[in-house]
Amino acid sequence: MSTVQVQDMVAEVEAVMHGIPEDERVITDQRYDAEQIGLNLFESVLTNSKRWRVNGTDVTMNHPTGVRLDVDVMGSMLMAVQEDERHLVISVDGQPICIAGEGIYHDVPMSDHLATMLLLGEAGFPVSHTPSTLYMLHSPAQLLEVMGGDNLSMQERVSAARMLVAYVHEEEGEGSVSSQAFDLAETGNLPPQVEKELAQSDLLPRLMPKLGGNGEAMVNQFIDLIVRLTRHRPGHQSDVFQRFVDVHAQTMRRKDQERLRDHLLALCETSRPDLYPLFEIADAVYQDAREFDAYHQLHQEIVYLPPHLREEHYGAPADAYENVHDVEDIMDF
Repeated sequence: MSTVQVQDMVAEVEAVMHGIPEDERVITDQRYDAEQIGLNLFESVLTNSKRWRVNGTDVTMNHPTGVRLDVDVMGSMLMAVQEDERHLVISVDGQPICIAGEGIYHDVPMSDHLATMLLLGEAGFPVSHTPSTLYMLHSPAQLLEVMGGDNLSMQERVSAARMLVAYVHEEEGEGSVSSQAFDLAETGNLPPQVEKELAQSDLLPRLMPKLGGNGEAMVNQFIDLIVRLTRHRPGHQSDVFQRFVDVHAQTMRRKDQERLRDHLLALCETSRPDLYPLFEIADAVYQDAREFDAYHQLHQEIVYLPPHLREEHYGAPADAYENVHDVEDIMDF
């Protein structure tokens, strides 16, 4: 990397920052000074870079996967100083990408985040530290291999699962990547932390084994699946799991709904109190089914019983003239 190019670019960014009137800065003087110090680190990292190149006030990388990564240094710094914005201004093949969230904290200068992005690029964007919105920097084959790699760290495997879900969403669960992801999930051999990332996707029902048939065996299979997916014991139950139980329970026969509810209740009372929200969902589906059956039976009685046999007509017919004065009194408000 040309030292002169880097120095000129950083000097231009600093000149624009110094030109911002103080009353237009929304960050503190201390934070503003920190941004200046961070730019010195950014300049040092960029000067020694072998993968990034300067393009005006942007830094650009042609990634081995075939995509082009552009980081707008000027835009990122101006947004930080004038708007106190924590997002880097970054694009992939010209499309803006959101880079924020974990690691983007209030008192960390934007210039430090820019230096971190450069260092990640120099390291080839390790799976364990790549923001999930940059999933396209890792091929699906690589992510599947990392997810199933028993010798790799848990952080790497969880990050790979998070990025693979993005590919599955792209295909709406219908493509070859999705099929491979579903097959890997169905083995039941993934660590619970990795399964959790797959299960948190809105495509959860497609990521799970298909539940066929009915009866005790099917309910036991469903319970085993729930237990396996919730081994990580979250602090609060995911809405996705609740929707999963709700959707599947509604397709079950009423007897199976009752079995599911009773099994979940037994688990809650013995070893898994954290599953109580799922029991409530199963119980609600079962109760709704009972009410439906009751309404259906009542409807059948009303439709098919002749009038003189219906419950309201079991007594002697009323005399139409006997209560005529009562009716007039009632209408006389």
